[in-house]
Amino acid sequence: MAVISNSDLSTLRDTLNSILNGTGVHGGYNQSHTVAANPAAGDVIDDAYQDSIFSAASKVANYYNITNPFTAVNAGDVVQDEQFYNHATSFTTTISDHFDNPWTYSSGWDMTVAQETSQTVSDWNGTKEQVVKVTFNDEATMNAWFSAGGEIRISASHSDTSNNQQGTSWEQLTAELGTYRISVRPTDSTNVDSSTRKKYSDLTTSYVEIKKEYADDSDYSTNYISIEAYKSGAEIYVKTILADAHTARSGSGSGYGGAWSWSGADQAVGTSTVTINALKLSNSDAGSVNVANPSFTVIDNLA
Repeated sequence: MAVISNSDLSTLRDTLNSILNGTGVHGGYNQSHTVAANPAAGDVIDDAYQDSIFSAASKVANYYNITNPFTAVNAGDVVQDEQFYNHATSFTTTISDHFDNPWTYSSGWDMTVAQETSQTVSDWNGTKEQVVKVTFNDEATMNAWFSAGGEIRISASHSDTSNNQQGTSWEQLTAELGTYRISVRPTDSTNVDSSTRKKYSDLTTSYVEIKKEYADDSDYSTNYISIEAYKSGAEIYVKTILADAHTARSGSGSGYGGAWSWSGADQAVGTSTVTINALKLSNSDAGSVNVANPSFTVIDNLA
């Protein structure tokens, strides 16, 4: 053992403990990982304290796919500066930045993107709605999952090989929707046309429209896609609406042979697809951060 006094280690310990064991909205990963308490001023710091920091740093480093700069300390070892103190401040800064901004770093973490639901509807008109229920074990798990970088991603596409004007308009409309994200990242806009993301904790307990995109083609400018969502306890409901509100042109008259009338075509020719993906934890390494992923269930089919 060695008698040591270093405030950087104290800050590192507190940061590791907060990231791993914190709870609440963007509060931590709720891992129940023991991190030894900081010694009081004048106490002797033994190897158990050092190894506790090493263990916590390893768990965080494994999840973030970064290098743990520390080494384990055995009883009776002399603790060298380079083993802990030389790296404490820089490692604290790195993991704090990763935790605070998962949307910047999570693509390289111990995570994976998976398709959760995908449904299609072909040669349709009127309004088509899909509702997906996202279920977490409990609210604490929901908070930890989003804190750890989890995202619900909603997108749509349309395929029309006939070059039909209405079908082509839906291709443009679905492409312009892009990928809408529900995550821990702050909501970017209250304007549903320009918004690209919603912070999950901003969701209310009843459906609210969080995204709406209209078709650019002036002939079909009343057609739209909208996304609505709400949160109830440990569940999030996502409703995606495809609305072909366009009304076919028609005409009538009279002449030789009597009265006549006509009505144009009104169909979204081709196939529309609504897909929900998740950026979720791999949960494949016991030495990494593990949070139970939610289930995704279609409770109202698109077709």
